[in-house]
Amino acid sequence: MKQQQIQSLLDKYFAGESSLQEEAQLRQLLQTEPISEEHLTYREWFQLLDEEAELSLGDDFDAKVMASIEASAKPQPVIRNLSTSWILRIAAVFALVATGLWWLVRSNPVEVPVVAEAEVKVIDWSKYEPKTVEEAYKVTRNAFRKVATEFNEGTAIATQGIDKMGEMGKLMK
Repeated sequence: MKQQQIQSLLDKYFAGESSLQEEAQLRQLLQTEPISEEHLTYREWFQLLDEEAELSLGDDFDAKVMASIEASAKPQPVIRNLSTSWILRIAAVFALVATGLWWLVRSNPVEVPVVAEAEVKVIDWSKYEPKTVEEAYKVTRNAFRKVATEFNEGTAIATQGIDKMGEMGKLMK
């Protein structure tokens, strides 16, 4: 009888339909009555909720947090001095790279091909523009149809790949 009552109260509790009195009754039944193994986890659950409700922060919690924030907000600056030897090393590397690039450009001059003006063709894009609203509608509809077709093909390919991976997963188990 008590097990059925506990189960009905648990069902109402997890459905969110229990009142405060029913929740108190459920807690009392779980703590005082002998219960089955399946309800043992609920006893532990409600005990944990009671313990968590009793926890509180100390009075000095805010002061500790603020002190921690202030300590981490102002880090001490680190000043590093480059010694003269490091500066000379960096300058030497820069001079070597600059000399190498100068020698490379000087020994292999870049020849830029000259394009004759007659070879350049200008495309008249105005002949591809739609002239009427109906023509623009037809072009837009065809573009959307093409996008939808490509999208559906991609979705089908992805679905096939996922199905194959599912079959492989079944085989691996």
